[in-house]
Amino acid sequence: MPNLSNLNLGKNLFPSIPEQLTDHTKIKVLDMRNNLLTTLSSVIRNWADKMQARHGMSLSLDGNAFMCNCDNLDLIRWINTTKVNLDSRSYKCQLSNGTISDTLTVYNSFSRLFADCRSTMWLTFASTFLSTCVTVFLLLVLYSKRWKIAFSIYGVFQRFIEKKVRKSYKYDVYMSYAGDIIIWIKDVLIPRVEAEWGLTMCIRDRDFLAGKSLLDTEAESIKNSRYIIFLITPEFKSSNDCLFELDRAKYEKVTRNLDKIIVITKDIRITDIPPEFAFICNYAYFVQWPSDQRDVDDTWRRLKMLITDGAVANRQITL
Repeated sequence: MPNLSNLNLGKNLFPSIPEQLTDHTKIKVLDMRNNLLTTLSSVIRNWADKMQARHGMSLSLDGNAFMCNCDNLDLIRWINTTKVNLDSRSYKCQLSNGTISDTLTVYNSFSRLFADCRSTMWLTFASTFLSTCVTVFLLLVLYSKRWKIAFSIYGVFQRFIEKKVRKSYKYDVYMSYAGDIIIWIKDVLIPRVEAEWGLTMCIRDRDFLAGKSLLDTEAESIKNSRYIIFLITPEFKSSNDCLFELDRAKYEKVTRNLDKIIVITKDIRITDIPPEFAFICNYAYFVQWPSDQRDVDDTWRRLKMLITDGAVANRQITL
C-alpha cells in the first residue's frame, strides 16, 4: 500500500511499533493508543520526524505502558521537543522505583530524577571493559583445554537432554483468576479443555486441599504445570494472589520449568490490564476473548494451538 496515509493500530497489544512502517513515506496519521508500548525506538522517532518535516504527521500514543528510566532518556526528551503532532506531552509512565508519573513532569525534573544515570553509564562501561578482559583471559584458558572441556560439556548436555525428555508435569494448565469468573471457567473452559482436548487443569477452587498454605500450594502447582493461563477480568486487578502467581510464573519461566505464559483478557479494556503484565509482554501470549460470539470459534482455535502442542508431545514421549 504505497499511498497509505492514515493507519489505526490502537488496542492491539503491540509491545513496540513495527519498524516496517518506516518503508511507508506518505503516512500522516498513526494511532498507537492503548497498546503495550514501553518505549519508542530511535528508528521510529527519526522516521516520525522525517514524516513531520515532509508533510506533517500526527502520532497518538496515549494509554501505553511507558517507562521513565535511564534507558528512555532520549524518548522523554523527544516527546517534549519533537515537532510531530502528538496527542499529549504528558503520557503516564513508570519510574524505576515503581512510582507512576507522566513524561512532562519527568522532563521538568530531569536533572533531579536522572542525576545518577551518568554515573550508571560509566559504571556500565567499566563493568563491560572488565568483563571483556576476563572473557579474553577465559577464552585463552578454554582454548588450551578445549578438547577436555568439549568432552565434559558433551556428557553434561547428553544427561540434560535425557532428563528433559523424561520430564512430565502433573498439570497441563494452571489457571490464575479472581472472583466470580470461576463460574465461566467451570461451565465453559473446563468442558472444552479437559473433556474435549484431554488436558489436565489446576483450578484453585477445585483442586487445592484445605489446611495447606495457599501460597506454598500455588507455587508448587505452578512449578508442576506446563503452562499457566492468566484470565484477566475487572476483579483480577485487586487480587494479591494473582500478582503472586505472576511473580511465580516469571520465576518458573526463567528457570525453564514453565513452557508458556498465556494471558486471556475478558470483559476488560486493554488499558485496564495491570501494569505488571507489561514486563512479560516479550515472551507471553496474549488472547483477547471476543464479545462478539461470531469470533469465539477463532479464539478457541488459537487457544488450542497454544496449549495442546507441547502437552500432546509430552504424552507421546511418556508412552
